Amino acid sequence: MLKQTRPDGLQRDILTHSAEETIAFGRTLAQLLAPPKLVLLRGDLGAGKTTLVKGIAAAFEAAAEEDVTSPTFTLVHEYRGPRATLYHIDLYRIDTPRELETLGLDDLRSDNSVLLIEWGEKFPRFMRERDVEVVLEREGDTERRIKVSN
Repeated sequence: MLKQTRPDGLQRDILTHSAEETIAFGRTLAQLLAPPKLVLLRGDLGAGKTTLVKGIAAAFEAAAEEDVTSPTFTLVHEYRGPRATLYHIDLYRIDTPRELETLGLDDLRSDNSVLLIEWGEKFPRFMRERDVEVVLEREGDTERRIKVSN
């Protein structure tokens, strides 16, 4: 199920039935993420954000699916591909603007970068600066509803 609702912008809503389908959707989503982009990935713990990034990274030839892991403890993972450098960022453990500043995320932004930020909604600036927002919701053990908008 895929729908485009606005001729001037992006609005997609899809239901995936497995991790493999979520990865596959990430691969197709990469076509819409030509750098530079700031992408917010929203969803509860275990919603599939990192699973989606596996497909995006593979499509950009920046990392093999099995090499993409959650940046929960390292906070930032960098994946370099021939067309873009992806930064998979997890702000779950970041609570203050001061802590955010220490990450130097502004230094990662370039004409060749795609920032994929988990938990970015905690900081209003990312809600304003985002180019794309992807919301993942659990619909069952393996099903995920994925909503993409700009």
